[in-house]
Amino acid sequence: MSEELAPDPLAPWVREIAVKHDAARHLEGVQCRGSVALIDQAARLRGAGEVMLGKAISLEKEIETRPERLTASREAAETEKAQWQKLGLSEMPHGHGGVELEVQIGIHGRSAHGGDVIKYDAHGVHNTHLDGLAHIGADATWHGPIPARSSETDEDTMVNWAQHGIATRGVLLDIPTIRGAEWVTAEEPVTAAELDAALEATGVDLEPGDALIIYQGRDKYEAAGNVYPSGAAAVKRPGIGEDGAKWIAAKDPGLVLWDFHDARNTPTGALEVHSLIWAIGLCLVDNCLLGPAVAALKEAGTFTGLIVAAPPAIHRSTGVLINPLLLY
Repeated sequence: MSEELAPDPLAPWVREIAVKHDAARHLEGVQCRGSVALIDQAARLRGAGEVMLGKAISLEKEIETRPERLTASREAAETEKAQWQKLGLSEMPHGHGGVELEVQIGIHGRSAHGGDVIKYDAHGVHNTHLDGLAHIGADATWHGPIPARSSETDEDTMVNWAQHGIATRGVLLDIPTIRGAEWVTAEEPVTAAELDAALEATGVDLEPGDALIIYQGRDKYEAAGNVYPSGAAAVKRPGIGEDGAKWIAAKDPGLVLWDFHDARNTPTGALEVHSLIWAIGLCLVDNCLLGPAVAALKEAGTFTGLIVAAPPAIHRSTGVLINPLLLY
């Protein structure tokens, strides 16, 4: 199939959102840095103003590298493989957040030193990570527009984001509470109406550049023995669909932190929210551990805090592992 006849990877509504974004935000000769550019001094001050108790909570899932725990991890992987086979898949899709850690220890008399070399998959459905602009593209470009081939040589948006500083007010949207359920199901993707209801429950007026923290109950879902499928798998999964993606784009968030990803409930298997990386330069932090934060904020009687998501400044990076902090 020739390139001209290849199917469009993006739905028409995604391209419509991209055109509107270009008209409103793009300047001649200036490379757009996407949603992070909306995080300005006012957004940071809004976030700082929400810190009342001086407490902090990490939104990162732990990365297991301890040798004695890896055997258990391998056994869990076999269980996961069996579940994939029940879904009709002979193999698990790639991109599952693999991490390889080589620890080097030297003991010299009474002195000791340590070092390590780490190799990791910056995407997938396991480790908490920040997707860069060079993660989802179309028409041989990333958002910006930036030529996709530039990632092989000198693409620098992750460096720019790191230097800009991703710190802003975070607003927690608790979808399971709105539904009266423990978690979102694959049969019912999160809708715009539910996001509106969750936002109304916070009593907060969302402003451009704020961070949306969207809790969907993944911690309870997995604790019950369920496996969250990769977006590369041709199966439905819980998450946010087209309706919710349009809602997110309309709110102009500085970034989105979530536990479940795109619902992947369309015949084409489109990843609606991830498509916004190309359309509006959306900064996404995938696989956040949000259950403890929900409980902590509920105890504190608030839905807001200061989000700090500081990625390493790695040239040409398509994504990085990250430890987002919520201060409240």
